[in-house]
Order: sequence, then C-alpha cells, then structure tokens
Amino acid sequence: MERYLGALLHERIDVRPFEATRSLPAFIGRTYTLYETRVLGRQCVIVAKLDGTGTPADIAKHIDIVRNATHATVAFATMTISAHNRSRLIGQGVPFIVPGNQLYIPDLAIDLREHFRAPRLRKLDGLSPAAQTVLFHHILHLDRHVTTPSLLAERLHYSAMSIGRAFDDLVATGLAETVRHGKERRIHFKAEGRHLLEEATPHLRSPVRSMKFVRGSASSAHLKLAGETALSHLTELASPRIDTYAVAASDWKAISQATDLTETDRDEANCIIETWSYDPAALSDTNTVDVLSLYAQFRDHRDERVAMAADRLLENLPW
Repeated sequence: MERYLGALLHERIDVRPFEATRSLPAFIGRTYTLYETRVLGRQCVIVAKLDGTGTPADIAKHIDIVRNATHATVAFATMTISAHNRSRLIGQGVPFIVPGNQLYIPDLAIDLREHFRAPRLRKLDGLSPAAQTVLFHHILHLDRHVTTPSLLAERLHYSAMSIGRAFDDLVATGLAETVRHGKERRIHFKAEGRHLLEEATPHLRSPVRSMKFVRGSASSAHLKLAGETALSHLTELASPRIDTYAVAASDWKAISQATDLTETDRDEANCIIETWSYDPAALSDTNTVDVLSLYAQFRDHRDERVAMAADRLLENLPW
C-alpha cells in the first residue's frame, strides 16, 4: 500500500494501524483491518479486507459508519475486485484502493487506473427510460434540489429502486456521479445545460413504444399533445391532419377502457395515441409533452423538415 500510493502520488506515504477503533462498532474491527495515513494533506482511514468479500452495498454502509465516526476521508482497500463490484462501488461513490491496479478517491479528485483492460463503466446501447427521465428532469430545471431516489421517484412516477438503477445507468455513461450523504445517495451531473445534452445525445432513445390509430375523444383523458402535433405547436412546422397524444404504455389499457378510445384502421382514426416508455406527464406542466423527449424522438427523422424542427426546439430552452 505504501509503495503503491507513494509511487502514484509522488510523495512519502506512511500507512500505520488505526488506533481509535473504540469509536467504531465492534463488528467493523472484526470484519476489516483498519489503517490510517495522509493523502494529499488529508487524513485518510483505510478499511481493508484482503479477500474482497462483501457486497458493494454493505461496504458502502460500513464506509459511511467509519466516515461519520472519524470525519476523515475513508477508503475501502482490497487486493482483488471484480469488474462488476468495482463498477457498483464507483456507482455508489465509495472510495477504494486496489494496490497495483486502481486508486479511486472522488473526494480528493483521484481516479487512477493501471492494469484494468476493461473500461470502468459498462457500455450501454442507450439510456434506460428511467435514466432518460432523470436526465431530462435535470436539464429542464424542474427542481435542481431533487437529487435523491426517494424524491425523484415521487416526482417522476417511478419506484425509488428504479431511480437507483437509473443513477447507475447515468454513472455508467459517464454523464454523472453519485455521492452519499449519510444514508442518502445523491446524483451530480458532470456538465450542465446544452453541454450536458450534447454529451448525452448519443445515448438518447425515442420514448415512443408504439403508435395506435384510435377513434374516440382523447380530450376527456387529459392527455398531452405529442408527436408532430406537439412539434407543430412549438415550432413553425405545419400541423398534421389529426392530432397525436401521448400516454405511458403502462396506463394505456386503463385509459382506453375509461374513455372508450378504440383502435381502428388508419383511415378511420380521428387521433393517434403514442404509448411511451415513461410517463409523459412527469416532465411537462403544459398541454404538450416536454421538448427534450420530442427532440429525442425526432432528431434523426428521415423528413429533413421534421428533424430541423426538432433542432429548433432546443433554441428556446433557458440554457
């Protein structure tokens, strides 16, 4: 440990046993070997376990206990760690040291890797629906202080567990990091505004799962205008022949039964219903769906006029 830290940080590192163990629960001392040192002028307590056993969730809890008791920078140390557990620890903001391989202490802005060939973050085909909703919620400035899974779950109509997995996806893309404050996990995006959207664009997915040609009155269901109808309301694009509305895919069956909306042939339809992978009402307080979801849907549209209108949506955002 001393040789590894000293070589990386170009300073003499003195790692010694941690003496103030009486301030910690007894099981911490039974489970781990504790050391202390100074890293870049900061006191650092090292919670070590040679075999690396233990789940990332348990390790995160134990690190919090030691941090709260010592008020020091606390890092988990082990000789080997799987790629999966390494990714989970990073996703939960847990500092860790694997001598000879990786030093990750975000509190000190340190992330140094040597021998891992695989990237730290798993490659995703695109953001999950929940992750995209969290991202858009942040960019749209709906409430910058809502950063924990429990608060975001209530606002965005997801479970707290789903938001937790969304945090993992956003960390995996490199768009965000998470930090723990006591028992709470909070998300912090690495960029803001237009720059954040540009970084996220390769990962965006259209929210639309399916389009249904429908007869009946959608106005009684109080649905958001969507598709090219919404795009025409927000830009100079010409209005389509019939209106399009959006609904969460999970809500479509109940809404169609309650409002007598029935699927029919294209020629007989008087409206179009898009079923979405997330709730369109969660991101918009107006009568149309949010502009970022529209942008994700139409940015690569084969009709150049529609794609250009999607780009113009971004010009009106308060970056």
